[in-house]
Amino acid sequence: MIITINDHVQLIRPEGKSVFPYSNSLFIKGDPSILIDAGAGGTAYSQLKDPADIILLSHNHFDHINGVSFFPGAQVWASREEAPGYNDPAIYASYSGYQHWEKLMGKPRTRRFAENAVMPEDVPVQPGFVPIVLGGLIDDGSKWDTGPERIIALHTPGHSHGHCSFWLERSNILFSADIDLSPYGPWYGGENSDFDQLERSIHRLMDLNPTILATSHRRLFYQGEDDIQGLLRNYLDIGLQKEHNILKYLTQPRSFMEIASQPFVSNHPSQTEYTQFWNRMMLLKHLQRLKKRRLVAEVNEGQWCRTT
Repeated sequence: MIITINDHVQLIRPEGKSVFPYSNSLFIKGDPSILIDAGAGGTAYSQLKDPADIILLSHNHFDHINGVSFFPGAQVWASREEAPGYNDPAIYASYSGYQHWEKLMGKPRTRRFAENAVMPEDVPVQPGFVPIVLGGLIDDGSKWDTGPERIIALHTPGHSHGHCSFWLERSNILFSADIDLSPYGPWYGGENSDFDQLERSIHRLMDLNPTILATSHRRLFYQGEDDIQGLLRNYLDIGLQKEHNILKYLTQPRSFMEIASQPFVSNHPSQTEYTQFWNRMMLLKHLQRLKKRRLVAEVNEGQWCRTT
């Protein structure tokens, strides 16, 4: 599905819901024409009337990169921080954090993520490492001028270490990628995810005060119809509230598994072993952040308690 935002900017949505293995793309027509992210599916991309000269990848997660092969003539750019993971499967695998699986889950990992999943017909590759030859590296402040638009890359880490958002300066349209306003709050469950960085990234996007906000997994948000800054603030508050609840619970020493069993650790309706693992990764990051702030301490071999 293609949604026209203005004469030269289109949101490309998958035919079904914009959830894994899909994500939204933004297409900016010009010279060059630029596609941001490549996970909307072949059915949606077949409706594009113009070729993409450049693909800008917001980050190296499967649902954002799986459709790169639909654009064989495009030059692909990705963040400098995550570039090694596009050509080295071992580095890509390290981004997942699965090396912590046995410690956090209490048992070995026996199945790969989506190991037996059947991908939709318009997703051309299976989940896992997807090798991509990069034609350019994205840094904070990188710019592309298409004529009608000037696109500015914003390094917005937290969700992943190389996560980028893209600001269309002339139209004040922001593509915030996986700072996505999910009703379940932000995701920061990877090895290189960082809640401190995510908090700063969200505030940076709020400061832009965009007229239109496009995200990877939700609808378009319009200033005037939607309180974009308020939505970003509420989205961040879900993670902050989780941290508040963790701190409130630690009035006495608790083991990691005791904390992980509490209902405030996850509000997501899907409770697979993988969502459980990611929730525990996010819990660990909160505990480490609270420890760094000297609000909690690790006592009695693996138990956590408030310091005051």
